[in-house]
Amino acid sequence: MNTRDLQIFIKIADYRSITRTAEDLQMTQPAISSALKRLEEELGYPLFIRRGKWLLLNSQGELFYHASKDFLAEMDHVRSGLQLIDHQKKEIVIEMYLHSDRLYSLLGMFTRENPDIRVTLQLRSHSELESYRTGDFKVLLSPDKDESDEFLPLEHMGGLYAVLPIHHPFSSYTHLTIDDLKDEKYVFMSVSDSGGIESVYHTCINAGFTPKISVITSGKTSKFAAIRKGCGIGLAYDNALSLAPLIKDCRVIPVEFPLKISWLGLTWKPEEMTEAAERFLTFAKENI
Repeated sequence: MNTRDLQIFIKIADYRSITRTAEDLQMTQPAISSALKRLEEELGYPLFIRRGKWLLLNSQGELFYHASKDFLAEMDHVRSGLQLIDHQKKEIVIEMYLHSDRLYSLLGMFTRENPDIRVTLQLRSHSELESYRTGDFKVLLSPDKDESDEFLPLEHMGGLYAVLPIHHPFSSYTHLTIDDLKDEKYVFMSVSDSGGIESVYHTCINAGFTPKISVITSGKTSKFAAIRKGCGIGLAYDNALSLAPLIKDCRVIPVEFPLKISWLGLTWKPEEMTEAAERFLTFAKENI
């Protein structure tokens, strides 16, 4: 008994006609009749009674009709599940709480060498950190360069700097403290559609104050443009100062910061690693 014969049987029952079934399935009438005959011989029961030109299900046919539909529906469900498992084996999901240029470079190299694997980047806000556990990896900050099996350092976030408009009262200072900046208005960059704000916002929270937000921009260029126009000040780690062309006409001043310097890296749960995730992790360790 094969699924194709079951599908043909269901069509015959629905149309009550071998002719119409053959037309719908684009098969010959003898092929449709042969499929029905195979089923009836295997079951040991006739499934239809003839009423003029119509074929009507008998009692055994009614029972087998509903059982066949249930069976085919269950098979479709199983196939979908198998396809999903196969799809998940070939997909890596990375939850991005922070952006990492080093990670993007790694992913570019990895996907060129592994075109069968798809990478999905999910942008998250820090407020969502405890509510999501779906990704293979998370991109997070760690205070120290963790050498554990569950954290792979990507890049050093370095010291903290204030980015000020040229005519700001602090623009002549050689260094600043967090206390100097507590009453300032800030320009921050959004990192997700859900309202997540770049990591330096959470740096302020960790230092003990909630920054007053003047403007939230959608990108780096607009962030530093807003600072240049006097909409507020910004903060940046020193690895972001490679954006020098964007920071022109601004003053960049180091900030004495009480917390430890952070590393940006990948974290994961070893017991939940997929085959694709393991391939990427091995590649990342070899190419960091």
